[in-house]
Amino acid sequence: MTISSIIRFSIISPLFFVVAFGQEPIVKNIEYIGQNKTKPYIIKREIQHPINAPLDSSLAEADRQRLENLGIFSLVTLQVFNRNQNEIVLRYTVIESWRFFPMVTPVYDENWGWSVGAMLMINNFRGRTESFTIQGQYGGQNTLGVEFVNPWIAGDHISLQFGIGNDIYSHPFLPYDINSNHFQFGLGRYFKNDIRTKIGLKIIDRNYSNELDNKSYFDIIPFLNITQDTRDLNVNPSEGILSSNNIFYRLDIRGDKNNQLVWNQSTSYFKELIGGSRNMVVGVNLASILSFSKNLDVWYDYLGGAYTIRGWNVPNPKLFISGDQSYRFGMNWMTASAEIRQTIIPKFATKYGNEFGMSIVAFTDIGVINNSISELLRETPLLGIGIGIRFPWPVIKSLRLDYGWSFHNGKYMEQSLHLAFGEKF
Repeated sequence: MTISSIIRFSIISPLFFVVAFGQEPIVKNIEYIGQNKTKPYIIKREIQHPINAPLDSSLAEADRQRLENLGIFSLVTLQVFNRNQNEIVLRYTVIESWRFFPMVTPVYDENWGWSVGAMLMINNFRGRTESFTIQGQYGGQNTLGVEFVNPWIAGDHISLQFGIGNDIYSHPFLPYDINSNHFQFGLGRYFKNDIRTKIGLKIIDRNYSNELDNKSYFDIIPFLNITQDTRDLNVNPSEGILSSNNIFYRLDIRGDKNNQLVWNQSTSYFKELIGGSRNMVVGVNLASILSFSKNLDVWYDYLGGAYTIRGWNVPNPKLFISGDQSYRFGMNWMTASAEIRQTIIPKFATKYGNEFGMSIVAFTDIGVINNSISELLRETPLLGIGIGIRFPWPVIKSLRLDYGWSFHNGKYMEQSLHLAFGEKF
């Protein structure tokens, strides 16, 4: 039974008195049960339905969705109980997700292949929705890092994030080995429930090297992010808009002063076509990266893989050097995607506290890339079509497999299987 069904079923009796005696059911109390480590005020501050006021079922459901969007509960349910003839009680029941993730596991990334990863993550740290992570991996990519996130450290939705780490890896398609040290600090603020802002600073000391060349950059990067999020659910939305705009300025204080202003945006819209627990949702997305700077090969990007145009394999150095697919590389790109998502197994919490479910997806991706912004729309676009499968996954939200076929200039090019974590949009 869905949450909306539970609400409809549970308020039949109170609504009888509305018809019979002209009385509206009044919410006399709001309860929340099931939490173990989560501090009660974390739940209370997400509930906006007033006490001693008539029941607003849409507001009560929005409160339930806000609790689920915290990312610390495997499941959140809402029930409505009679207290007497015209008084009711709202009860939110939560099942906490796994808090501790000490693990050693294989890690896969399309850019660098397989690695062995070790992680100690404390989700819902101190019972305050914070997260604290120490992680590292060895293999295709060697990393070591520490990160702390508090989504509500003070005031009205004021958040704090900081992290430090080291990454050593080979560039996916350029002939460089990269050694990068970084530090990041950010402060965020909510506005009107659906607008989030964040300002911060990144410091990156990065070295590119091969047998013939060595390039060193020390970048100070102030950034601003503005996000509007009206989705009902973050993990598997059925309605709403997600629009994110990230603007940063890369100030190179070493080397040739290769400064760079970048605007990175992504806007998605979701609409439910078929309701219910096994719903069908259509989603569309427009994304782009625009760089206002001189050309520099270490800033080159590519189209292809799980996060831009599916159906195209991630390029390698041999392909880049050959120039056979030069239309896949550049500093600026724009993509458009559409997906139809069909829930097969509605998400539920297992007896072990983790969530499980399954969805299938049909997708289409299209995009262009070029070093020059003015030349972008003159490029012949890359096209990818395919199907995929999704599973909910703790912390990373979803595990997905996408299989696609790629086309360019009316010709079939290749096919590719993509294993990735998190949705494309």
